[in-house]
Amino acid sequence: MSLLDDETFLHDLDSELSSRAIAQMHGIKSKSTVNEYRAKRRAQIAAMPTEASKPAPNRDTIEDSTDGPRVLTAIRDRCLNLDDARAWIRSSGDNPDDYTLSIKSIAYGVDMFSNKMSATPKHKGQAAPATIDASDLYAAIDTWVPAVAPKLTPTAQTFVVCAADLQSGKTDYGLKSSDLAKRVLNSFAKAAKIATETRFAEIILADLGDIVENINSTSSQRATNDLAITEQIRLARRLMLEGIKMLAPLTDSLVYVAVPSNHGSVRIGPKSPENHVLDDYGIEIAEQLRDICAESDKLSNVSVVIPEQSSETLAYTTSGTTLGFAHGHQAQSPDALGKFWQGQSHGRMPLGDADIALFGHYHSLRVQQSGDARWLMVSPASDNGSSWFTNKTGERSQAGMLSFVTSNREWSNLRIL
Repeated sequence: MSLLDDETFLHDLDSELSSRAIAQMHGIKSKSTVNEYRAKRRAQIAAMPTEASKPAPNRDTIEDSTDGPRVLTAIRDRCLNLDDARAWIRSSGDNPDDYTLSIKSIAYGVDMFSNKMSATPKHKGQAAPATIDASDLYAAIDTWVPAVAPKLTPTAQTFVVCAADLQSGKTDYGLKSSDLAKRVLNSFAKAAKIATETRFAEIILADLGDIVENINSTSSQRATNDLAITEQIRLARRLMLEGIKMLAPLTDSLVYVAVPSNHGSVRIGPKSPENHVLDDYGIEIAEQLRDICAESDKLSNVSVVIPEQSSETLAYTTSGTTLGFAHGHQAQSPDALGKFWQGQSHGRMPLGDADIALFGHYHSLRVQQSGDARWLMVSPASDNGSSWFTNKTGERSQAGMLSFVTSNREWSNLRIL
C-alpha cells in the first residue's frame, strides 16, 4: 500500500512539520522522498474543490466486509475528501481511526468525478519508526520543497534563535558528532514548531561562535575529536543550512548572524591566530551560506550579517529592538560581561548600541539586567558537554539553544530549545 493511502501520513504531509521530521516519524530513509510525496500531495489537493456535500446514495457502489478492506465507488460533481471517507466508515457504526483511509478521484465527464474510497483495517505490532540516520547529514540534497507557510497575519515581533557553541567534532561523555547532529536538528525542529504557531515578521538565527571544535584551541583536541577540521566545517555548515531551510519558509525575512570566536579562529598552533579576527571558520561558514542562499529562489528571503572588518561584535535592529552579538571570550568570566559591554559603549563599538546583548562561550543560561533597562543574555551550548568542567565544579548545564521573542526593546517567551 502506498504511503499516500495512509491517513496519518497525509495529515503529517499537510502539517508544518519539516520533511526530515516526517521521514523520521514514518521510517523513511531519505527526506527527499518525503519532498516528492509533498509535491504529489499538493497536486492532489489542488484538484479538490473546497465545497462539501453529502454523497448521493443512489450513485454508490459498495464492496466491503466486516473484517477486511472496504471499497466504495461514488460518482459526484466534486472530488471526495478524507472527511467523506471518515463519515462513510462512521455510518456503519465503526471507528474511522481503526482504518487506513485512501481516496482516488478521476474526471468522469463534464464536472463529474469518479471517486474510489478504500478503508483497510489497521494492524497492531507495526515496526517503530527508524531513528535519524546521522550519515544522511553528508548526503547531497537533490530536491527540497519548502514547508507551506501558515496563513497568519505577521506579528510586529521577531523570533530569535541562538545556536551557540556547537563545537562540531568534539567528543565527551561518550557522545559523538552524530549525537550533536541529532541534538541540533531537534532544537531547530522545536523552533520551527514555534514559528508555525505565530508568524513572525522576522526570524534571527544567530551563530554565537565556537561552531567548530578546531584542532588548535588546545593541545589535546586531536585526541578528543572524531572529525578532521574540514569535516567539522562540513557538518557545521550542513546543520546550520538545515536550520535555515526549516525556518525560512515560516517568515518573510530570515537573518543569519555570525560572530568570530576562540574555537572558530583559524590558527597556526595552539592559541596562535593565523591572521585578523574575521579569519574564522564560523565567519567562512556564514559566507558559504550566503552564497548557497543567493543561488536558491527558495531561500531568497535569507540574508547573512557578519561584523565589519577588524570587529568581533555587531548590532542589528529588528522590530524596534537593537540586538548585540558577541561570542563572549573577550571577558575573563561571565560576571565580567557587563563591564565588557560598558567598555564597548564608551568605545562607540557596535555592541554599545544594543538593547539586548547576546553571548555564547560560557555554556550555561544567564539572563540579567544591565544599565538603563538593557538586558544581557548568555546562551547555553549545543555541544556534547565538558566533563573536565563538571569534574572540577560538580555542575553541568542543560544543552540546547536560547530562544525568545522581541519587539520595542522588550523580550518574552524565553525558552531553551
